[in-house]
Amino acid sequence: MKKPKIAIVPTGTDATSNELVRQIFEDPMVLELCTPVIYSPGQAPKNADAADATILYPTTERPECPADATEVVLTEDKCILPLAGEPTAEDIVKLRDILNRDLNILSPRIAIVQKTEMQNPDLANSVTAEHGINTYGPYTVEQMKATDMASHFDGIVCVGPDTMVQRVITVLSPEATARFFAGREAVVTTAWQSVRIDEEEGLADVSALTHPVYLAIDIIHNRATYDEARQNPLQKLYRDKREDKERGEKPKVEKLNTENDEQ
Repeated sequence: MKKPKIAIVPTGTDATSNELVRQIFEDPMVLELCTPVIYSPGQAPKNADAADATILYPTTERPECPADATEVVLTEDKCILPLAGEPTAEDIVKLRDILNRDLNILSPRIAIVQKTEMQNPDLANSVTAEHGINTYGPYTVEQMKATDMASHFDGIVCVGPDTMVQRVITVLSPEATARFFAGREAVVTTAWQSVRIDEEEGLADVSALTHPVYLAIDIIHNRATYDEARQNPLQKLYRDKREDKERGEKPKVEKLNTENDEQ
């Protein structure tokens, strides 16, 4: 697969924008893995062929997730789905699909974490039974931390305000963090927080810049692998009688060869 073309789009107009772009490409690995295209602040690729992914770098306000996308927060080893309200089975199915196609995690284990009691405490069991998704919880952050339970899960449904998500990240997985606007054909990632540069020390954590780039590259490759593996599937070599019952068809009964029997 050829190197993906990555659009780098700072969202600010101050000197921070130029400095953060310079620091991104101080990492030689970035140039080995992708072809960067640097856009002026506020601009973005105008057509689908302009770039394979877009990286937004907020220097002031954080960009909002588009209405037709699902925001997930990714650390080095966790995928977190923030929800303001009570989760539903559709939310968990959506997270499972993101883990499958975008992150190459098949048969993921998903935990529900929230501060208060759930109105539907049996949701995890019903999703596991009806959709075949390994879902557990609900747990509190304290429960997850006390037993190192977070290490056993691939995805976390985090229920509560933004402060709850920040707490989960800080307590359970404080490594480099990025946001991914999933559910769209265009791959868009961004830094978790606004990028600020100290006048004396410069940028404290360069991983805050490079993590969204590596994440976008991984998603591009994961999607290509996932889709390629599901092209031209083999036809079934057997007849499943259960499908006949679901369609209301009567099972076919083979006629006996009575002529041979008589002989």
